Amino acid sequence: MSALEVAGRTALVPEALHSSVADVFADRGLLEKIVENKPAVVAFTLYVWNVERSLFLASGIKRNLPGVFVIVGGPEVTPDNRWVLEHPAVDAGIFGEGESRIASVLEALINKSEIRSIPACFAKDGDNVAVNTHHAASWNLAACQYPYLDGRISPAQDGTLFLETVRGCPFQCRYCYYHKTFAGMRFHPANSIEKVLDFAYSRDSGVREIYLMDPTFNARKGFRDILTSMAARRQCNDLALHTELRSDLLNIDDVRLLGEAGLKSAEVGLQTVNPEALALAGRTGDPDKIAAGVHLLKNAGIDVTTGIILGLPGDTPDGFKRTIEWLRNTEAYSVVHPFVLSVLPGTDFRSRASELHLAYDLRPPYYVRSTSAFPEKEFQPALVACEDAFGMELDYIPPPSLVDRGSGVVVDMNHAGYISKWIVDIGTREPFKALAQVIPRATDPFTFWFKGVCKEDVILSMLERFTLANPHAVVHVVLEFSDAPRTDFLRDIVKNAANPEIFMNRSYRPLFGDAVVVSLQLTVIFRDPGSGRARKEVGRTYESLAFVVWETAETNEAYLSTLDLPCLISWPRGKESDYEPLMRLIAEVFGNHPEEVLFRDESHSRLWASLTRQIDPKARLPEKILHF
Repeated sequence: MSALEVAGRTALVPEALHSSVADVFADRGLLEKIVENKPAVVAFTLYVWNVERSLFLASGIKRNLPGVFVIVGGPEVTPDNRWVLEHPAVDAGIFGEGESRIASVLEALINKSEIRSIPACFAKDGDNVAVNTHHAASWNLAACQYPYLDGRISPAQDGTLFLETVRGCPFQCRYCYYHKTFAGMRFHPANSIEKVLDFAYSRDSGVREIYLMDPTFNARKGFRDILTSMAARRQCNDLALHTELRSDLLNIDDVRLLGEAGLKSAEVGLQTVNPEALALAGRTGDPDKIAAGVHLLKNAGIDVTTGIILGLPGDTPDGFKRTIEWLRNTEAYSVVHPFVLSVLPGTDFRSRASELHLAYDLRPPYYVRSTSAFPEKEFQPALVACEDAFGMELDYIPPPSLVDRGSGVVVDMNHAGYISKWIVDIGTREPFKALAQVIPRATDPFTFWFKGVCKEDVILSMLERFTLANPHAVVHVVLEFSDAPRTDFLRDIVKNAANPEIFMNRSYRPLFGDAVVVSLQLTVIFRDPGSGRARKEVGRTYESLAFVVWETAETNEAYLSTLDLPCLISWPRGKESDYEPLMRLIAEVFGNHPEEVLFRDESHSRLWASLTRQIDPKARLPEKILHF
């Protein structure tokens, strides 16, 4: 928010950071975009996944603009989450719904009155945090329209529109924060929902799918009316629908209506079949009824992701195994998603953690480390058992795009709004001057692709400088040299340029341990030797350190069908019709892993995505590649 003088009085003009900035740039780019606007006030909505990055940005903003005032809100802002309230970059904050009090906070700021007098807010008083825990009035949901309608918020780059039709939840799950702000449920007015649906289903909206954000869509009154309205609009714009459901509350007519409205996938919370754990969690519902509802959805062609929770109070390793066995026997899923319990601030489980014997991390994602009945050493085996039972790979991260040529993807540094990949031949030019220009234009994720001569000290220094400026970014490092890189060099890259303590890495801790790093991914490209034995030999050397990608320019059909994945195909540029038959052949062999078949040419990569994953190029951020 910038400050203006209007008729002798200070006024604040609100401005939201557009998704073309917020969803694209890494930390330094975001910081510079915010600072160049010289705001008087910066407000952050803090969630588990963004709180540490947001506070990092707030600290940077304060260094560059010492007079700026930082306000925080969102689910991470609760009276018991002291590390957020006491953060040196935070000046004030709002508990619960921000809409009802943000204006009052800004008025207090302008009038130099006390923010701490506003209900359910806090403010810094020197080194102390003054907290007002008085109840605040709920926001009138009819007071403003959905921000999609006036362009304040746009649908996501991939065409997803996130839509909330209700606030609150009728259930009282003790691990959940959602129902803690206020009691009961409040509904967005029907005419407001109709207006946003008019927008979403218009042909020029850019919307491809709607994600209904209601915590349990079919538990709200009137959900059938909304589905009927959506079904009627599909003739104008056939949008896919996704939401969260209580499958035990569904009947056959509900499922028919969900299908008519375009529901493609649903998330269903089973959590556990252990009666003691369900009772301690405040969960209601009969697992057998949940299974019956899931089968109604699956029979209607709707994919169901069934969630289960590892580490609930009252559960045991044997109890978790029984939940897995129950799922396998009932087939009450299309996909199973195991979650490790997060002991979230503001929840019943957080306030009773000592009583419930929950040992947990003090920073996001606040994973439970052990309970009285579930030792820490049993967490990884339980997750591995889940992988084995359902044929999944919980730690799977696909290799990066290896496009390095094509019309429109290679950019000039002086004309690049952003850069998503930097191909560096450090044997030809000194790169550090260019690095200073790349750092604020880098996207998240970002790819460094080093070719030519392997100058280890230069590469390490470049990566260290980049990640120091962008500590919360995901970085792909691709190495393509005539000689194989040393394995100790790969270890040095991870050791010197990656931080195990950022959120993304901590989120993998239960599976890999405390020192895990997934935010920095290494890829090594080798010319395919054409021999399975030779591939295995190289793979054994590097498999724990990096993706090994086999490159070939072959068009021989028999040979292509024997490739190991991931592979990189470097056919010469040509007409799509020249290569489509070969791609269809490859798809027959490797269609279950389309993300591991990579292409150097941008047009080949685009055709492959269209053939195998039906990905619309407009739904992806266009690559902008800098060659140096």
